[in-house]
Amino acid sequence: METQQLEDAGNKDEEREETVGEKIDRLGKEVEDLREQVKEMLGLEELESLLVSLLNISTITTPPVPEPLLKLRHAIKEKDMEREVLLEEQRASKAVEEYLQENPSILEKVDDCPICLDPIFDVSPTLGCCGKEVCHSCLASIATKVNNTCPLCRGKFMVAGEPLSYLRDKAAEGKAWAQCLLGTCYDIGVKGLAVDEEKAESLFRSAADQGDPHAQYCLASCELERNNDSEACRLYEAAASQGHMSALGRLGSHYFLGDGVEKDEMKGLRLLTISAKLQSTDVIAHSNLGKCFAYGEGGLERSFVRSAHYLKIAVERNELDSEEMELYASLLLMQSKYYYPDYEIPPSGHNTLPEALFWYRRADVEAIRFAEYESKIKKLCACCYKPFSTDKKAKCCVECRAVYYCSRECQVADWKAGHKKDCVKSLKKRLRATGEFDDV
Repeated sequence: METQQLEDAGNKDEEREETVGEKIDRLGKEVEDLREQVKEMLGLEELESLLVSLLNISTITTPPVPEPLLKLRHAIKEKDMEREVLLEEQRASKAVEEYLQENPSILEKVDDCPICLDPIFDVSPTLGCCGKEVCHSCLASIATKVNNTCPLCRGKFMVAGEPLSYLRDKAAEGKAWAQCLLGTCYDIGVKGLAVDEEKAESLFRSAADQGDPHAQYCLASCELERNNDSEACRLYEAAASQGHMSALGRLGSHYFLGDGVEKDEMKGLRLLTISAKLQSTDVIAHSNLGKCFAYGEGGLERSFVRSAHYLKIAVERNELDSEEMELYASLLLMQSKYYYPDYEIPPSGHNTLPEALFWYRRADVEAIRFAEYESKIKKLCACCYKPFSTDKKAKCCVECRAVYYCSRECQVADWKAGHKKDCVKSLKKRLRATGEFDDV
């Protein structure tokens, strides 16, 4: 009996799920072991002597490299990037846990989704039929399954206050959610309404006076238009105290820059982190965190992996400016350079050049690195890595215009080898599906 108990205990230890911290440590050790193997394979004393400079393209040699070395490169990239993202998830989760412990009332004020019962930290859609807020995942589910009937009030299923007459009636009754939605319609000019900032602000203020957090958030934007940063911060703080994470993120930006409040980069970074973790659609929080990791600001160590992790979320919502798009593209190029230092054109299936050049072109910038890379890819076959002869026209991938081939055979072979994954064809399709990109 005692032996059986010991065996059962041993089996439980084997079955115990690995913690995040243990996984981070394991991945770190595995990456170091793989790098040691690369050193031995290359016969180098220091791996850094091969990398030379991440910005000096002329030092790179031309592939192909031995298959065993390429496999090591792939493994290092996958494990190192996974570890970096896990480290950031661990940092963000700790910040959220501490914040909720310090502000326990927020969980009491945050509404739960009436369908799945999870707390709604996101800016969530309001059902125009009954004014209930539901999470995005539940909205997507009921929108296709309820046969135009709201599962909560059993009335006609409506999102965002449709039709307009219904929304006006509810706003006239003093419903804060309806006033806020109608104010948004006037603010951006939808539902057949002309833009009327005065009416929008009046409606936002009426709803904000009732304590509606999203109305407080919208009213803060009106105050910013008048350069009244201190009043905007007061409103952001009021909304954030009720669990409005976008307001918390905006407040974090103000603390980070010292606009309307006393500058406190550490506090600002903490609030941005919490907002990005709990509010997946907060583009400003994600973009600011991406820039902090890119430049090593706010006490964070520079990390192109973590920076790209945040900027990717923001850039694919089509709300970044040209400078931020250029930064994201540069990070993608840096990723290829770092993990595949022996390649002028990264190996198929791991080539970030197509996406990087896509964002460079979209940003419409005259970037030196963009021009340098674009010049190089036109001189070398992306499959066999042979230079193009001057008397033969290279074949280009028409979707991404980021890889060129010496023959049709090389183009087909490279597509099967991994360019299907690298090409921006699927990226464009995904972006168009969001409704934010009509011109890709």
